[in-house]
Amino acid sequence: MIASETKNRLKAVITALKQPTSWLLLGMGFSAGLPFLLVGGTLSFWLRSAGISLTLIGFITSVSIIYGAKVLWAPWMDKFRLPLLYRWLGQRRSYMLLSQVGVAAGLSLMAIYGPHHLVAFICAALFVAFAAASQEIAIDAWRIEQTENAADQALNPSFYAYGFRIAILTTDALILVLSKRVGWPLSYQILALAMLIGVTVTLLSPRSTIETQAHAKTKTLYQLIVEPFVSFFQAHKGTAGLILLTLALYRLPDYLTNIAGAMYVDTGLDSDTIAAMRATIGLVASFAGIAAGGSCLLLLGVRRTFWLGALLGPISNICFSWMSVAHGDPMVFAITLVGDNFANGIAETAFVAFMTQQVLNSEQGREHTLTHYALMYSVAALTGKILKGFTGWTVDLMTPHLGLFNAYSAFFIATAAIGLPCLFLCWRLRQKGVFSS
Repeated sequence: MIASETKNRLKAVITALKQPTSWLLLGMGFSAGLPFLLVGGTLSFWLRSAGISLTLIGFITSVSIIYGAKVLWAPWMDKFRLPLLYRWLGQRRSYMLLSQVGVAAGLSLMAIYGPHHLVAFICAALFVAFAAASQEIAIDAWRIEQTENAADQALNPSFYAYGFRIAILTTDALILVLSKRVGWPLSYQILALAMLIGVTVTLLSPRSTIETQAHAKTKTLYQLIVEPFVSFFQAHKGTAGLILLTLALYRLPDYLTNIAGAMYVDTGLDSDTIAAMRATIGLVASFAGIAAGGSCLLLLGVRRTFWLGALLGPISNICFSWMSVAHGDPMVFAITLVGDNFANGIAETAFVAFMTQQVLNSEQGREHTLTHYALMYSVAALTGKILKGFTGWTVDLMTPHLGLFNAYSAFFIATAAIGLPCLFLCWRLRQKGVFSS
């Protein structure tokens, strides 16, 4: 029985791999991942190199809080049709294209102004975050609407995550080599041009099946703004609050590692060393984590994989705590990279698969794909984005008492402890029957 089930799953995987959707998601993941760190962790390198304080860095990089607020405009993107672009590209791809152009323009403005024109620089970063969050909304809706079976549910998040991780490698490692040679402004300009990859994939992608079957209807303000949120709580009845609380804590330890870039600078690690190790050890560990996450989804199901992600996710914070007191030891850095990338590869894949499952398992979710997914993501991201603004301030606050590196260490240990209540909430989700597999 088990052998037959495994054989059927493998057949479904092979069939899914023959479809263009998975491969297109590789490019979409890259396009979505490219701006992510450029207004977050990588930005802290540039700001620290320009002599900005840790406290100010923490608050500036919190511009990515906009990712967590995207649920506010998701209902409009779900139903409102863009003039001209809709007739050409359809609902999802029209918003993808518009937001991709916006990301490229915003990165160019950040390069032009730089940290020495701080107000204009922050405004440009805010615009990048808004455009990037909007791009994610449209891509998530397209991806979910392309998910038709268990194989898609495992493969689509994995391919998307691979593309995302390639972008993270580019903006987390390769940009350090580039910036050392041509400077930060030109590096950001080059990455603005790299958004052409996303534009190309958008133009090559088909409309989703659900989208082509939808008919234009006149929407009242209630139907457009209120109904999508009401329908989420109706769909999940008494478990909606529990689901949102669990998601709020699930990726929080990872969000709070945004200060790691500044820690690298303070420990004296050379940017070439960081880039080289991230591009080799880090990349392999990340891809292995995503592959492990996808395999677990296929073999163990969403519930067990979600549990595993909650258990492994905080490991990276413990590694960062060790690294902060190892004073730039390359071996400790290598171990940290492996732990961080592998654990978060599994956790992120499980996180996306769980939210996708919640949308697909209800008729209300399929009616309001974009808003339901954005609501769950926003609750998770908003918690992290708000709190990450205080990371630098927290380390600065502890430094006079513990010293800089012990302060870093204590901070990362404290953030790892968030995984304990999250595990309890996962157990409650199982008790309530939220998981379908």
